[in-house]
Amino acid sequence: MSSTPKQDLRFIKNENLIQKTFREMISETEYSRITIKELTERAQINRKTFYLHYSSLDHLLTELQFKLMEPTLRMISETVFPDDVEKIIQHSFQFMAALDPVDKKILSAKGNVTDSSSPADLIRKHFFAKYDCFPQYNRFESKLIITYFSVCLGVIYRQWEVDGQRIPIEEMIPLATRLILHGLDGAGLTGRTAD
Repeated sequence: MSSTPKQDLRFIKNENLIQKTFREMISETEYSRITIKELTERAQINRKTFYLHYSSLDHLLTELQFKLMEPTLRMISETVFPDDVEKIIQHSFQFMAALDPVDKKILSAKGNVTDSSSPADLIRKHFFAKYDCFPQYNRFESKLIITYFSVCLGVIYRQWEVDGQRIPIEEMIPLATRLILHGLDGAGLTGRTAD
């Protein structure tokens, strides 16, 4: 009984080598500057071997992005929105803060695969699939709510990173939660109090 290509030890080793080499290269340069030719030369494999695994560099990038996002996508499937919103925010901050610089670079890289989405789009799609329509809102309104939540969370996290994470994560998570749940009122800027 012969093994299928994806179960073949050599196939697995080559796939790991391709991904390892790609990670090394993206740590040194921008994604747009990486070529299959350079990657295969550096990995000491031929182009045919690369194409047995991936149809393009964009395909490789998308695969790595999806692999990195798996814990977040799993968390979405295991939580209830909006009941677990604080848990979702906490997971998101802790997950992103724990990523190494190469993983962050992979997640922020933009490929040109038409049927692919950015990691943020992928998360929204999972939320949209799970929360197609909140009971008191129509489908369009429900998507606006999910978009508001995910965009706010992403923008607040990115600003925290840009500012060098000056606020400890233990303080940042409750602040982000108040801002997302209660906006300016939650920050105490409007004179109103949050519920």
